[in-house]
Amino acid sequence: MSYKQRFSPDQIREFNDAFLLLDTNDQGYLPISHLKEMLLTIGYNLTDDYLQRLTLTVDDGNGKLVFDEFMELIDLLESNDKHEKDAKAAYNAFDFDGIGYIAANDVKEALMFVMEKASEEDKKGILAHFKLEKNRKIYFKEFKDMVSGFAPQKTDPDRRSSKFQQISI
Repeated sequence: MSYKQRFSPDQIREFNDAFLLLDTNDQGYLPISHLKEMLLTIGYNLTDDYLQRLTLTVDDGNGKLVFDEFMELIDLLESNDKHEKDAKAAYNAFDFDGIGYIAANDVKEALMFVMEKASEEDKKGILAHFKLEKNRKIYFKEFKDMVSGFAPQKTDPDRRSSKFQQISI
């Protein structure tokens, strides 16, 4: 889904206004070297590593983000933010007493319920992959990493390297 489908015309205009404000030299692009500070001014506080993975995904390699690339970046940020909230809601459903972790066995039971029509081989593979031993505790970061494989990812065959298409939250 392109950003033109995700965002309303009014939202795109607002992001365009933000882009124009960030483009202080009126060059028609934002230099990637200043992107972290620029994004901070519009509410996105990103780690250097995460920002680098994002820009490798959207930049055409020239080190400058034009408006369409900027919007692809915003689209990814918004998608990942939604996935983060969904993962937290799912995690909280398991951690209903708020102790800060969930039992691997509870995750295992939920996966088996969701995968009821999957083959036994697939079920065993999932359990082995996630190492859901009976008495293990799973904290949010690990849970989020588990479910991030199920998050929709942006794919574009014209992009540089497919390894940068997988941006985990």
